[in-house]
Amino acid sequence: MVKETSRRATIAATKTVSFPYFSSEELALLFEGFGGMCNEALRIAIREAPTSRFHLIELAYDRLKTYGLHSHYVLSACEIAYSIYKKKKGKSIPVIRRPFIKLDNQSYQLNHLLLRIPTGPRKYIFIILYDSDYHLAFIDNPTLKRGSVTITPGTVNITFSKETQAFEPLGSMGIDTNEKNVTVSATDGYCCQFREIGEVVEIKENYREIRARISRMIGDDRRVAKDLLAKYGKRERNRTVTRVHNITKQITGYAKEHHYNIKMEKLTGIRRLYRKGNGQGKSFRGRMNTWVFGMFQRQVMYKAEWEGIPTYLINPRGTSQKCPDCGSRVVRLAGRRLFCPTCDNTWDRDVLASRNVMACVVPQVRPSRGSDEGERDDDGSNPPSRWREGVTNWSLQAKGFPEP
Repeated sequence: MVKETSRRATIAATKTVSFPYFSSEELALLFEGFGGMCNEALRIAIREAPTSRFHLIELAYDRLKTYGLHSHYVLSACEIAYSIYKKKKGKSIPVIRRPFIKLDNQSYQLNHLLLRIPTGPRKYIFIILYDSDYHLAFIDNPTLKRGSVTITPGTVNITFSKETQAFEPLGSMGIDTNEKNVTVSATDGYCCQFREIGEVVEIKENYREIRARISRMIGDDRRVAKDLLAKYGKRERNRTVTRVHNITKQITGYAKEHHYNIKMEKLTGIRRLYRKGNGQGKSFRGRMNTWVFGMFQRQVMYKAEWEGIPTYLINPRGTSQKCPDCGSRVVRLAGRRLFCPTCDNTWDRDVLASRNVMACVVPQVRPSRGSDEGERDDDGSNPPSRWREGVTNWSLQAKGFPEP
């Protein structure tokens, strides 16, 4: 995440690329051994309460070496166990069940599409990766640094990193993220609503019904239910990620083409609003708790960083309450419409919010009310900037967007 890229010459960008491959029985045994090491290290961490990852390595090293794997696996297992231990909540002991292996960039060798990982002293497993033009663009790029590798039964995930030159932005793009649309406004008057995100809501609703139907039909047969839920869960994830990817690719592509920075709202505490007991229905809570705003923002930020686009998270307070032209407080109308009595102008609520996000003059989250960072006379909203100067056409019909 980049919050102050305007002060830096470069942006540290990372991207993880998944390579398909065919697993083997030898790898299956390695998955089992590494999973056992992670769970053993996790139990030691809960029992001994280490103060750091290195402390956990000291406590667990001798015990984990009895698994007979290379020392790199001991270090990796302790790293994973300590990260889970630090995030642990409640009294239950977490257990790692999914098969995987994680190694740092000093533990493996990658010769074009041939991956070599150690199992013991001078003992290795060789994995042939399957490629496409997309994969070769990373493998054959000498400017990219290779990071850690995570191996699952179906994919090899390799992290690549680079230092990207951050450009001086010529304008801004503001993004208002909603459940059923993503609205984008730019300095040049570009305004667009991506309603494909609404298809994600329909997808999740359909698969919610499929899961309920599976539970009714299968009953107590957990083995069959687990296989079916995994099958349809994978389909749901693939369809969701594809639609979010298409939207974020278009947004970052436009920002790169026009040398714009990207501003989004810092959305926090959303899940706490829809907990059981808050007075909402079960169906409504289920829908809002599967809202993919986090996935959308993560994709925008890592793609922007990879292209050297500065990105900022701003305070969402007041972005839907004031007119972006004059700053007057707007009046709510029916159908997500807002009216400015000063400008005598009617706005779509999402368009108005995206304009205000774009116009934020402070590209970071401002202190909230009651904080100890100094008293303020304003209402906590982001201050407007002179973004209207020099722009002759702010009609929503620009770029084919209809007038609200």
